Amino acid sequence: MIRISYLIDKFKGKYRILSEIDQSTNDFTRKLNGSYEDIDCYIACQNNIRVYYYGNKTLMVYIPSVGRGNNIIKAIQEINSELIFDIVRTDAEVEFKFLYSNSDTIIPLLKPKTNGAGISPFSSRNLYKSDYKIPDEELSAYKSIIANVPSERVLSITHITTSFLKSLVSRKRTWEDVRKDMKLKGLKGKEYIHSVGRWDEYLKFLKEKLDDEKN
Repeated sequence: MIRISYLIDKFKGKYRILSEIDQSTNDFTRKLNGSYEDIDCYIACQNNIRVYYYGNKTLMVYIPSVGRGNNIIKAIQEINSELIFDIVRTDAEVEFKFLYSNSDTIIPLLKPKTNGAGISPFSSRNLYKSDYKIPDEELSAYKSIIANVPSERVLSITHITTSFLKSLVSRKRTWEDVRKDMKLKGLKGKEYIHSVGRWDEYLKFLKEKLDDEKN
């Protein structure tokens, strides 16, 4: 049985482990019961090379380049021809398997990524983030409204923004729909509000709520 816990137990903290992302939702793939699809996790290496857990203490390497794959296979076989098995070559990619007991020999040859090794493969930090930017002149109005909010009340801004986002809910559009749309577009609260053309309404709402809290 394939278990993500194997990859995490053996390699988290040493190599960067990622999960496949459903591009239609900008979220991690899920099982029928709604939990994350752990078999889609892999050790991320340079040149989009990936190492998956195959099962029975065996790992599988995917290399999206025949030339690079052949060079890696050659380098491994020069060390020991019995280290890898079930080699598959197509016109565009190469795959092979190896035992976990040989991982310290083989994985370094694949140039695994180590930056972010301690991050969960299901962390939101691994999801797409938009570089959407609110124009400076419009953002300055926002900054002016929150300029005098004391540090102990900064969390109120988040709560007010969430309240405004919930006001976007309608009969045809649930709160879950709004959240999914934000995730798909990789936008945070105020950027999303601006992107859907509700910026002026939001600023008015924000100012009124902050003023109410003062009184």
